[in-house]
Amino acid sequence: MPKSLGNAEIARRTAEAERAAERGQTCEAAALYQRLGTDIQSACGRFDPRALDAFELAARTVTRASKQP
Repeated sequence: MPKSLGNAEIARRTAEAERAAERGQTCEAAALYQRLGTDIQSACGRFDPRALDAFELAARTVTRASKQP
């Protein structure tokens, strides 16, 4: 985990996960979102809304992929 996990780093990592999802790399994207959520919790607290957002994005990524033909 980076020493500083500010909004810019969170945005960068979120964009990285989004790009993986766009490439069809569902497992990688979900893992990136999951790791981001865990790192946010470690750095900013268990119930930080940004961590919850990251976990929700992981779930949505998997759900979206499961609905594709």
